Amino acid sequence: MDHLIKYLPLALFLLNALTVWACWSLRQLAKSEIAEAVAALRAKDEAICEDVDEHDTKITRLEGQVERIERDIENLPTKADIARLEGDVKEVGSAVRAVQSGVGRLEGYFLTRGVENVG
Repeated sequence: MDHLIKYLPLALFLLNALTVWACWSLRQLAKSEIAEAVAALRAKDEAICEDVDEHDTKITRLEGQVERIERDIENLPTKADIARLEGDVKEVGSAVRAVQSGVGRLEGYFLTRGVENVG
C-alpha cells in the first residue's frame, strides 16, 4: 500500500496529462470539423446568392415585359374605336353600292348605244 501512495501523485499527473491530451485532441478535431462546416456553409451561401441574383435578373426582365404589355394594352382600340370603325366601313359599303349602281347604269347606257368594252 505504501508503494501505491508513493506513486499516486505520478499516476494522477499522468492521468491529468492524458486528460489534457484527449481534450486538446478533441478540440483540434472539433476545430477542423467546424472549419469544414463553415466552408461548406459559405459555398452554399455563395450558390444561394448567385441563384438570388439570377432570379432578380429574371424578375427585372419580366417586369420590363409586363410594362411593355401594359403599354400595348393601353394602345389597343377601345369598343368605341371599333364601333366608329364599323360605322365608317358601313358608310364605305353604302358608297360602293351607290358607285356600283352608277357604273351599272353607265354600262347599260353604253351597251344600248353599241359601244363595246375596250380593254
